[in-house]
Amino acid sequence: MLKALLSAKWLIFFVLLFHLILLLTLKFTAWPEMTFWPYLMLKGWFPYRDIAIAHTPLLLADLTIFFKIFGLGLVQLKVYTWLLILATDFLLFWVAKIVWDKKIAILAVLFYVPLQIFYEGNGLWFDLALAPLALLIYYNLERKNYLWTGIWWGISFFTKQTAFWFLIPIAFTVLRAPLKVQPLKVVKKFIIGAGLIGIISFISLLLLGIWGDFWLWAIKFGITRLPASSGQISFPTARQFVLAIMPVLLIVLTSLRLKQTRLILVWVLFAGLGVFPRWGLFHFQPALPFLALGLAITFFHLSKLKFIERTIFYIGLALILVFISRQFVRDFRGGTRFYEAEVLKVAAYIRENSESDDEIYVANAWDSLYVLTDTIPGTRPHVPYLPWYLEIPFIQDAMAVSLEISQPKLIVQGEYQESGLGSYKPPHLNKFISENYELTDKIDGYEIWMLK
Repeated sequence: MLKALLSAKWLIFFVLLFHLILLLTLKFTAWPEMTFWPYLMLKGWFPYRDIAIAHTPLLLADLTIFFKIFGLGLVQLKVYTWLLILATDFLLFWVAKIVWDKKIAILAVLFYVPLQIFYEGNGLWFDLALAPLALLIYYNLERKNYLWTGIWWGISFFTKQTAFWFLIPIAFTVLRAPLKVQPLKVVKKFIIGAGLIGIISFISLLLLGIWGDFWLWAIKFGITRLPASSGQISFPTARQFVLAIMPVLLIVLTSLRLKQTRLILVWVLFAGLGVFPRWGLFHFQPALPFLALGLAITFFHLSKLKFIERTIFYIGLALILVFISRQFVRDFRGGTRFYEAEVLKVAAYIRENSESDDEIYVANAWDSLYVLTDTIPGTRPHVPYLPWYLEIPFIQDAMAVSLEISQPKLIVQGEYQESGLGSYKPPHLNKFISENYELTDKIDGYEIWMLK
């Protein structure tokens, strides 16, 4: 027994080590917001009041504390991201071992590692942080600890609003529980747990003096306006959709015969709804631990399937492996997204022509340029250069007024594209720039505008 346990621990250790090696060697996505927002917060800017943020604050708060302790930079961002991913690996093993058994737990992690990377998981975004939280909710539900279920759901919601969809598998689990489980008591405990997190968050935001701003950006805008905003709705091509749902279809197929995977399927479907309305594979991250667990459960119950079902399952796994392998080859030593050579080149130019904490303005380019150059935005509050923000009535006028007051000596503007986000031209801001600044230089797709 002890020997088997030690063997399992060593196996998981080597799986996690393999996952880390993959993360180290494949392309990393350094989403600009994950350094830019904490960067401004460390300089005394308040979220929501000084920075327009459509997400709830817990991940950003935790990340800012991490950067405060260890310094802010690309290396620190990678370390934080990879620690979070490896923690999810281990948590998946631990939860699956307790709820199911050790063999299923090991296989679930083996499935999870390639899926996690295939679904654009080598980079920190809010969805990545939801993955371990969803597992903790699932674990406490299975242990019938409904108070902690509510606590972890509250933490999830204040990490990203799409945790709302977790309520459906939570309700499904409670409704299918034995009759001795009293739904009203369950709901009461859940509300107490979630309410506790809500009260703590409310008091914290109130004490910081940003409750009203939080409500405006993260709730009113982030939930009611953002999903239907201009440029925010993006659907996949047929090929992208088929590749993304192929592993899910295997669980759908087997759940028709295997009751063990039905609850897992509910988690997979609803934990992945964050992918809408703006399609992106990384939005599937909260669903992936359950997808891996469902595949592992199916694998150990293949004898209960018909021959044709087993054949489809094996063929599906083989195809998925081919697609994942092709992506790994494509992303091998792919560097860091948003830290391309042209970005570093224009950042070097800005550093040569500005001082630390100088006010500049970055238009039609990523806000990570502020971090790379130790400068700050010439607009306060800072609103992202994205159509779903800038199309809010009067926002562009307010930003133009802010720029007129601060008069940054330098504006960096990415050259406009024919389509996509890079084609959006906010008329009021463009007019202000052309009337008050002159084009002085071009650097690899970036225009440098100086104050007239």
